[in-house]
Amino acid sequence: MAASRKRRAMAIVKKDSSDRRSLRIPVDLRGSLRHRASWSVAIQDLSLTGCLAQCPASLDAGAIVDVDLEVGPGVLTTKARVIDASLDGAALLTAMQYLVGLEFLGLAAREEADLRRFLQTESRRHGLRALL
Repeated sequence: MAASRKRRAMAIVKKDSSDRRSLRIPVDLRGSLRHRASWSVAIQDLSLTGCLAQCPASLDAGAIVDVDLEVGPGVLTTKARVIDASLDGAALLTAMQYLVGLEFLGLAAREEADLRRFLQTESRRHGLRALL
């Protein structure tokens, strides 16, 4: 019986968000993704290492995409790797049906500094303690 309890406990372990490398800040930004086609996307959260985008198309994990984000007064342009894509149950009746997790690849120093400033401003606006 103890062995079955141990197996059951192991089966319900979830990845803890504390494993993330950067603090995720909730945002409401516009952007675009390009990979064989181009889509307008809505960015739901943002960090120094990636973002969560609401997109009209599902993308394959591992795909490399071009990303443009309207961050503050400028546009952040970078490449990103698709980490995961899934149906967004809350948005099934809208055009933006998929949630796509993206990991930024090689931000230029100036773009990283601009993103860091934007995230610090947003974290203060949301009353979050910045860990940037």
